[in-house]
Order: sequence, then structure tokens, then C-alpha cells
Amino acid sequence: MAESRTVVIHVTADPADVARSINSARILHKGRPEHRIRIIVNGPAITGVTRGADALAIDSLPEGAAIEACEGGMRAHEITEDDLQPGIRTVAAAIVALTDAQFEGAAYIRL
Repeated sequence: MAESRTVVIHVTADPADVARSINSARILHKGRPEHRIRIIVNGPAITGVTRGADALAIDSLPEGAAIEACEGGMRAHEITEDDLQPGIRTVAAAIVALTDAQFEGAAYIRL
């Protein structure tokens, strides 16, 4: 049996890349179903997780995968938790979440 690891997909530039990251997570899950997948969104891409953006296929994320929005990025774009699409989690700071995950051995992919 393969070892479970964490993969972090970092979405920072283009709001449309959030939807792309969900597709990437599904592809990764097919090849490595034992891996935990975290999609961390910050920067200009943060607007891609709001209710005003195109609806995300969050229900098609693999089991255990999560999309996490940076609260600092949310503040910078005047986005509240109520503005997020259902199913989006938050992290206090993407930079902290990303470095913590990498120090814990996570693979890092930037879209």
C-alpha cells in the first residue's frame, strides 16, 4: 500500500485557476488516491472563490480534498466569509499554511 502524503496546490494569480485546480486535484486523486490534497488560494485568484465568481465544482473534489482561502487576501480584496462559495475553508495566512505544509513534507504545486 502506498504511503499517504499531502499535496498542496497553490493558486495565486488567475481566478479561473481555482476551477483548474479542482480538475488537477481530480487527476491527482485518480493516480494517487491515498494523498491528501489542499488547494490554497490567495492573491488576485482569491476572487475566484467568491459567490460572484463562476460556480466551482466543489462537490467534485476528491474525498478529503479542500479549498482554503487566505484570510489576509480576503481582507485585501474586501471579501468576507459570507462572500465565499459554500464549502470553501479559510486559513489565517497562505504563507504560513504553505510553509507549514512544506516543512511537514507536503509536495508543492503552483498553478
